[in-house]
Amino acid sequence: MVAHLVRLKLHLLRNGLRRSVAAVVGMVIGVIYGGGFVVLVLAGMMALRAQGDLDLARAVVVVAGSGLVVGWSLLPIILFGVDPTLDPTRFATFAVRERTLAVGLVLTALVGLPGVATVLLVLGTVVAGSRSVVATLAALVGGLLGLLTCVLLSRIVTAAAAAVLATRRGRDVAGVGGLLVFVVAGPLVGGLSDGGIDRTTLDSAAAVLAWTPLGWAWAPAGDFVLGEWSTGLAHLALAACLVLILLVVWERLLVSVLRNPRSASADGGKVSAGLGLFGRLPATPMGAIAARAGTYWVRDPRFNVPAIMTILLPAGLLIPGVGSGSDLALLAMPLASAYLIGWGQHNDVGYDSTAFWLHVASGVDGVSDRLGRLFPSGLMAAVCVPAYCLLGPALGAPWRMLPATFGTAVALALNGFAVACVTSAVKQYAVPAPGENPFTSRPGSVGVTLGVQAVCGVAVWTLSLPALGLAVAAYLGVDWASWAALVLGPVLGVVALVVGTRLGADLFRRRQALLLQDLVAMR
Repeated sequence: MVAHLVRLKLHLLRNGLRRSVAAVVGMVIGVIYGGGFVVLVLAGMMALRAQGDLDLARAVVVVAGSGLVVGWSLLPIILFGVDPTLDPTRFATFAVRERTLAVGLVLTALVGLPGVATVLLVLGTVVAGSRSVVATLAALVGGLLGLLTCVLLSRIVTAAAAAVLATRRGRDVAGVGGLLVFVVAGPLVGGLSDGGIDRTTLDSAAAVLAWTPLGWAWAPAGDFVLGEWSTGLAHLALAACLVLILLVVWERLLVSVLRNPRSASADGGKVSAGLGLFGRLPATPMGAIAARAGTYWVRDPRFNVPAIMTILLPAGLLIPGVGSGSDLALLAMPLASAYLIGWGQHNDVGYDSTAFWLHVASGVDGVSDRLGRLFPSGLMAAVCVPAYCLLGPALGAPWRMLPATFGTAVALALNGFAVACVTSAVKQYAVPAPGENPFTSRPGSVGVTLGVQAVCGVAVWTLSLPALGLAVAAYLGVDWASWAALVLGPVLGVVALVVGTRLGADLFRRRQALLLQDLVAMR
């Protein structure tokens, strides 16, 4: 059965590439960029193997391996998600032994670009630690245990996060948890930004991480090379125990999902009384689309989780801004907020899934569709951008830069909306379907996702260059440039939004059937 699941994953990946040229292009882009990173890391590991500093090699491997574990635990939630073929709810109706299914789903996670890249990175740690036969065997065993730790943690975290976000109370807890993460991470990041990462810091971090679950699997090879046999065996034993514990936890979660499958809807199937936004916004096509979009943002985890992240991420600049006294970090907060909010709408049609047929069948005009979808993000921008603009000077940034930062931030938000009006009518990439685990992603879709996001990002920054140039001039001491940015930024942003709306509306009108066809094909 395990081999059958792996073959099924390979077939799904192959069929996805055959069905879409964009998926093939995305796969190639992913191989180029991801492969370049992997090659650089492997070259670094070989360099560590060639030099004679054993302590340095051990420290780098432990820190890098710990970072790999953290990446597998958090990046599926923050960025791409996990393959929906690994969603346990899909196997609820199959008579498969739960333990066999648990093992099979773990192994199939390695099928794909992220899995292949991780295997190569683990082999790189083996190369760096291959100073003797015993050390090489320890590196192989530790690397295997570390690889299993990465995959198991990824499965557990995404399954647990999906369960938490299935309720509104869970999403509130997640939002508070996000704020706590920033508070806890602040002193650590601030300390690193002050003193940098020197050899002493690296050695100290490796010494601490080696005795945590993050570093247990990566330390044994270095321990054996340095002659610390008892320490190496202890690390191997702890890593093996961790894998067994994680496997038991993953199996329990899988059993719970298989025996009690439930939807990832926002409120557990509860029906709200009243019309909500539909009763408050105008009874027009644009008002109806705006009400529908706003309701999704409140109730659908696929929308409100990224919204929380969009609100919180610019606050991360408070760490270097307050901790290191960086004016640029404080001034960049409103710009980062405006960019993320405007840019984030570029794939809005993709989240409609096959329900997009309602827009096609109702004959809604393109302008109403384009502008109605911007309603919730527009409200977010109206609150977050002025708040971050005032927060920076209040914490130490020069007040003379307030007009420039506000004008440039408005330009970034409006230009982002303008680009989104066009791109969301041209090309969508696969996203979780309604009711699915919000942390899933389609096989072979990472490259397409990165490509579309990169094009949209470049377009937004290019349109905003005039306002950015004036903001830079104001920061360098040109007094009139700050007020010029306040005027020019919003004016050019409004012009871009009008042009983008008209162009996007025309594309939407002509490509409705093609958009629906793409959305059906991505299911």
